[in-house]
Amino acid sequence: MNQPILRLLATTNYKNLYLGPEAYLNQLNILIGSNGSGKSNFISCLKFLKDCLIATPDENRGVSSFEDAISKLGHDRVLDVNIESPAKVSLSYCFSHFSQTNNPRSVILDFKLYADKQKARVSISEEYLYSGENLRLASLWEPFYYYKLHETELGKGVLSVYDTPSQDTTHFEPLDKISTNSLGLLMIPQLLEDSQFPPENTPVYKIRRELIEFISKWQFYNANNMNLNLIRTVEPKIGGSDIYLSASGDNLPLVLENLSQNIDFEDSLNEAMKSILPKTRRIRPVRSGRLSLTVEWYFEDIKEAFYLNEMSDGTVRMLCWATILHSPLLPSLIVIDEPELGLHVSWMPILAEWIKKAATRTQIIITTHSPDLLDHFTDRLENVLCFYSENKTHFSVKSLSKEMLEPKLEEGWQLGDLYRVGDPSIGGWPW
Repeated sequence: MNQPILRLLATTNYKNLYLGPEAYLNQLNILIGSNGSGKSNFISCLKFLKDCLIATPDENRGVSSFEDAISKLGHDRVLDVNIESPAKVSLSYCFSHFSQTNNPRSVILDFKLYADKQKARVSISEEYLYSGENLRLASLWEPFYYYKLHETELGKGVLSVYDTPSQDTTHFEPLDKISTNSLGLLMIPQLLEDSQFPPENTPVYKIRRELIEFISKWQFYNANNMNLNLIRTVEPKIGGSDIYLSASGDNLPLVLENLSQNIDFEDSLNEAMKSILPKTRRIRPVRSGRLSLTVEWYFEDIKEAFYLNEMSDGTVRMLCWATILHSPLLPSLIVIDEPELGLHVSWMPILAEWIKKAATRTQIIITTHSPDLLDHFTDRLENVLCFYSENKTHFSVKSLSKEMLEPKLEEGWQLGDLYRVGDPSIGGWPW
């Protein structure tokens, strides 16, 4: 698979999460750890970046995407409570396999937030976009910088510009009037409008477009936020272009309608649901009235269709996960918090296989507290990230490995067994 992925995340002074050294991510990532160990804060870092790059209705009232995103993140409470305010919070994201001309490379977006609790203010104090494989190597030699913003003076920066039409070499040109209330990655086109440099004469032009397109397709789900009542009762209007399930799941019939144009998806979905309810014959979106959609569920030996309001909570949840994970049009990143909620234990191996299969086509991050689900990732220990604490105040991340757990695996332990008993190798217990 040679498509972009989020390769690492690093943080400093961010809430209770200390990712220095950085946390490396794979195609498939299973996050485990006790409640309060930083898993939600980790995911919030990813949501924050997407929110910074997505236009919001409040922009018409003078509220930028960044200001909206920082409000959702906790505003000045993003700063570690143990750090005296004001101080800087660092967030760094590395993306692999982005193309610049014909040369795939990794790109790092690195920025610092200035958090002042006394003034209830958070702004961007530094921002860099550069090529490199990881953050530590960047300190050993000078990487290629697409831009540096606010480095020496707030509101000012430099941008790489090609020297010649052949685009072999570059030099820095100054930028000014750079807002500290918007992410520079989003503002580049506006900044170039006020400069003498055509966008195509800058290396950032193409990579920026690819990066924003990639991040804007990230999708986040939390089983606690799936609104089963809405999923069962809301009948969305025909004609919408939705291909991704919403966070609440309320557009399920519309997503099924749009994805069912792909015959393979319909077959795949029906087979998936047969694995949990063997007598399933067909699931299909149908018109309800003239302009709305609902979902019919047919079973063998029963002529009449069933509707979602007649199905169990767990069954509806599994239909949502199947729709997300079997889609022919997967998001560039799927994040699911605790997908096991409300599901029968016998469905855990099925859910695990859906997750593993989808991870061969896109990047996936799952958080879980379910030993029963973890049992089925014993064969993927290198994909498990454990959140742990050295001092009970700050949490870091470590990757598991077969070598780390080999003695217990040889005794017949599964990953979920170790989680159940609070084995210190993998954490999971708050003491």
